[in-house]
Amino acid sequence: MIFMKIEYVCGSTVVALIQTIDGNEVSAYIDYAHRLTTEDFEVCFSGKRRIFPQNTNMSFSNWVIDVSTSNSSQNYHVTAENACGILFKNKSDVKIINVNLKAYPGDNTTQTPVETGLYLCIVICDHIVGKGT
Repeated sequence: MIFMKIEYVCGSTVVALIQTIDGNEVSAYIDYAHRLTTEDFEVCFSGKRRIFPQNTNMSFSNWVIDVSTSNSSQNYHVTAENACGILFKNKSDVKIINVNLKAYPGDNTTQTPVETGLYLCIVICDHIVGKGT
């Protein structure tokens, strides 16, 4: 009999909408696992600084300066040309993650809105990937 060990990995996407000092609204879909490898988040976790959307995130929008970008990340492929809105395909299990809060988020995916005064809106979309070893 062969036993397979299953490891579960959680990949999180952070949906962040913030208001800048000058009143502009800036939003992004952030591959949190990837961003943790490229940025020191200790200042964000300590409350000294907010997680700020960047134009290198999976999706970024600043409507005041008319900038909107989409970029695949190390964990997700971005599908921006879809009738359902923006979708992300996990590169490990190829499942689709729908970040629309009014829609089904996809298999093995949950959405958790976070109540905080630091952001206009922040939602954590957790996607669990099971890998056999």
